[in-house]
Amino acid sequence: RLCHRVNPGRQKIAAALVFISPFVPMLFQGEEWAASAPFQYFTDHPEPDLAKAVREGRRREFAAFGWKLEDVPDPQARETFERSKLDWSELGRAPHAEILNWHRQLIQLRRNEPALTDGRLDLVNTRFDESARWFVLERGPITVACNLASRVLRVPLREGKHLLVLSSDQTIEAANQELNLPPDAVAILKSSV
Repeated sequence: RLCHRVNPGRQKIAAALVFISPFVPMLFQGEEWAASAPFQYFTDHPEPDLAKAVREGRRREFAAFGWKLEDVPDPQARETFERSKLDWSELGRAPHAEILNWHRQLIQLRRNEPALTDGRLDLVNTRFDESARWFVLERGPITVACNLASRVLRVPLREGKHLLVLSSDQTIEAANQELNLPPDAVAILKSSV
């Protein structure tokens, strides 16, 4: 899961890009609250030959990614299934509740903004500065500004934007077509005109 690899700020950036993209947002079970359980592939094939073929196929597939055979979860093992069960009590605890709330905000935003239901790729623009570590995605009147750096960045914006949603609890400033964005944060803005 992404939550096992990145901090909550980066999880929120990733979620914002998924929900603001022109595609249908898809989440893996529990991703919307950063579930601690891994999302592992499991099977329960009663046919021994099929079970063996699936197990060996998974090992070959992951070997191509450099995994050791012993690190590839056995899809037929009961433990693989048990590890993948969600812990629903996480929903009310930090940091899970915060990530769930963020996803709810993104779902509501997608529902409320007609531009976010238009799947036309020609209406999507992106800008970035790889060395500074910022990324901006624009879909019609909606702008997503991402700071992937470990420090506050001045991210350039087009004129006349107001804030809809911010992933950080820090305050941000927008002036002179720039946004001072906290580290590992994302702001979703809308054109004022």
